[in-house]
Amino acid sequence: MKKRCARCRSTDLQEATFGYVRQIDGTTFKADVEASRCGACGELLISGPGLLAAERALTARLARSTVGPQGFRWLRRAAGLQAVQLAALLDVSPGTVSRWENGKKPLERRAVALVAALALEAAGEAANTRELLGQLASGRKPPRRVHLGPQPATGS
Repeated sequence: MKKRCARCRSTDLQEATFGYVRQIDGTTFKADVEASRCGACGELLISGPGLLAAERALTARLARSTVGPQGFRWLRRAAGLQAVQLAALLDVSPGTVSRWENGKKPLERRAVALVAALALEAAGEAANTRELLGQLASGRKPPRRVHLGPQPATGS
């Protein structure tokens, strides 16, 4: 069965690339995601698996670097946790999690390491918590621009 354009239902689809860009805590993350362009109407159809792969690559990069409030929120969500659930795991109030994510309270290293490890596990990667804590302790700033590489569509 041939794939069709979601807008005009044409089967005239050509390979294309979608430029995925996300800015988090002052760092710009970019990836090329497989897509198809409709020859009839010009609609760009982005590969769902390719987009998911780009977001997983972004999560892995964030988890292994120093993050700010936005990165912390990204990792929490990537771990599949609501703020209330994370607060219970860390034995802090939900308000504390909110203040971390809004930059009103400095992030605690242990909280970042836990969320990073949980996000890596949710993405199907191994998490070395000792290594994560060491990277956080180094205080190294992440680069201003990160190219995540091409993100091929996996699956259908």
